[in-house]
Amino acid sequence: MNEYNWVKNEHHGAVILAGGDSKRLGQPKALLDFQGRTLIELMVTCLVEYFDQITVVTDKPDLYHHLPVKLTSDIIVNEKKSPLRGIHAGLSVSELPHQFFTACDMPFLNLELIDYMSGFALKYDAVVPCIGEYFQPLHAFYSRTCIDVIENQFMKGHFKVADFYEHIRVKYIGLDEILRFDPAQESFININRWSDYEYALKVFAEKQRTCLNGGEEI
Repeated sequence: MNEYNWVKNEHHGAVILAGGDSKRLGQPKALLDFQGRTLIELMVTCLVEYFDQITVVTDKPDLYHHLPVKLTSDIIVNEKKSPLRGIHAGLSVSELPHQFFTACDMPFLNLELIDYMSGFALKYDAVVPCIGEYFQPLHAFYSRTCIDVIENQFMKGHFKVADFYEHIRVKYIGLDEILRFDPAQESFININRWSDYEYALKVFAEKQRTCLNGGEEI
């Protein structure tokens, strides 16, 4: 259900990176169960409200064929495996000028915050939340203008996403801006360990109870 009556964005797509090995969990994070739906199904259901085109970057496409998404794998495969490879692939396979990137383990995407960020995407190469000294590079918009810069980073042996920010035009979204739309900063909750999953399930259950009670938590 489209609670906010979004007008879908014609200039931007969304990319979910689902190529991690999930070594700490021992199973694909994207398939974790949230009350009968997988985590990636939950994320796609949210993103499809705002984006016409959603891409999943994965080396296990058979897991996601049932989803209404475009599937691709990394294009650069002879370098160290990293989210930067996924960003490169997501930008390369779409004709859209900008993409919102997120990781497959972030259950609480906030469309109001994403919509606010998208308003800067046409003027910058990247739009990235930044809280103090900490970036959120996998909750960010990137432009196709970043493709050549990323490829150059690989040639230099630099694989950290934030390392190429100094070579592009970045709009940083600060804490005050984030809190306007996401006071609890739930957008950035991700799942690396079983304890993270248990915490995310509690937050999800609380949100469900609030929704069922018409906005007042019971």
